[in-house]
Amino acid sequence: MLTLPDLLLQTELAEINALMDAAEFDDGRATARGIAVAAKSNRQVSRRWPQVARLDAILEAALRRCRPFREVLSPCAYTPAMFARYFPGDAYGPHVDAVMGGNPPIRQDISMTVFLAPPETYHGGELCLHHPGSGRQTVKLPAGHAFAYPTNCVHEVLPVESGERRVAVLWVQSFFRDPDIREIVADLRRCVEAAKAIPGADPLPISKVLNNLERKFIDT
Repeated sequence: MLTLPDLLLQTELAEINALMDAAEFDDGRATARGIAVAAKSNRQVSRRWPQVARLDAILEAALRRCRPFREVLSPCAYTPAMFARYFPGDAYGPHVDAVMGGNPPIRQDISMTVFLAPPETYHGGELCLHHPGSGRQTVKLPAGHAFAYPTNCVHEVLPVESGERRVAVLWVQSFFRDPDIREIVADLRRCVEAAKAIPGADPLPISKVLNNLERKFIDT
């Protein structure tokens, strides 16, 4: 689980919402697979709409400059985002995201939701994760924040009661398929940076361990 505060700048957020105000939308069920089709009720910006390329470019720029996204998730690829809106009564019942997605398809290791509407402007619509043996976790973040979680986690979007929920959703393939290895790599990267900040410290031994671990477990 990873929260990315202020992934989007306020200017980027404003432009995305202005574009979505004018966008063409499709029924969100068109991108669902299997039993998820019956569970899904929302609208998504049409990939045929010419301005969707601008939406993609804004989010791409935000992800490229986000250091925690790179260093914690170790992305080697990610899908174009789905820019979605939920009105009162819309929801996405419990489901698990597909193993593969995108064109060309990638292995979907990590799901990410980027929140585009201020939480006070809609009621309901929380992202809800189902954790076996430990109950449910609800997530509803400020506009511009993002939340990443394992794609194999059962999750849902609770029904929107009022207002409009807007999000961008994408999926990430990590260089490290194993989430435990991914976490160890991220921890070692932090250790290297911490060692660099200590006068007289030598980050080379930690860096060597990090590089050898990456070399051994990297998986695309």
